[in-house]
Amino acid sequence: MQKPIIKKPGWLRGINLCVGLCTPVLLFGLTVSISGCGGASAEQIELLRAEIFSLKQDQRQLNHQITALDSLIRQKVQALDNFKADFGTDVRSMSQRMAVIEQRVADTEGRLLRLQGRMSAANLAPPGGGQAQPQKISATEIFDIAYKDFNSSNHQLAIEGFSDFIERFPDNPMAAEAYFYIGGSYQALKKYEKAIESYKAIAERFPDSPQHPDALVRIGDCLIKLGEKSRAEFYYQSVIQRFPDSDATAHARDRLNQ
Repeated sequence: MQKPIIKKPGWLRGINLCVGLCTPVLLFGLTVSISGCGGASAEQIELLRAEIFSLKQDQRQLNHQITALDSLIRQKVQALDNFKADFGTDVRSMSQRMAVIEQRVADTEGRLLRLQGRMSAANLAPPGGGQAQPQKISATEIFDIAYKDFNSSNHQLAIEGFSDFIERFPDNPMAAEAYFYIGGSYQALKKYEKAIESYKAIAERFPDSPQHPDALVRIGDCLIKLGEKSRAEFYYQSVIQRFPDSDATAHARDRLNQ
């Protein structure tokens, strides 16, 4: 990549010009003085030569200082360019995070509006002017709202929705499935210990549910992520032995062969 052209400040260019012009003039004057001093003593000539040598030394030192200063300016300009680039990256990252937050807020507001709409519809007065009889939201409605959040990758909202479902309807046939989606949401959030807890709840509370074999495979997957391969293999083997005809068995064998 082509290096940026750094324009030297005016005072620095002035120093270069002064050194470039004045030194030769001084040296020329001293040389003329030496050549014009035919009757000058050897001591005077040596003094003039020493002065010329001293001027040359000063010129070299000044040139070194100018080079060092020029290098320092280039470093400062490069640091400023790097700062601008990093600042731009930070701004873009913050904008992306803000967009994610705004989307989550919009999803939450949509969920609240759906709930409020259903609650309002349930509390409408019946025809004939009778008194309104409040109605509870059904288990299926709560489950469906949480499931939509899960499919939309709003995993935290899905966890909250399915947890609310389980709290309200702990003995509902869909409770095992709710635990399964809670575990899947925690997996997506890389909270593997929490996911394992949800999957174990299926094995302990709903051992006859269709989600039981898959839950055991998922426990093994989470243990792999946690670096506990031997424990993961135990769960894979358990699926193969206990549920040989399930689809989960094929997945368990694949995991063991990896």
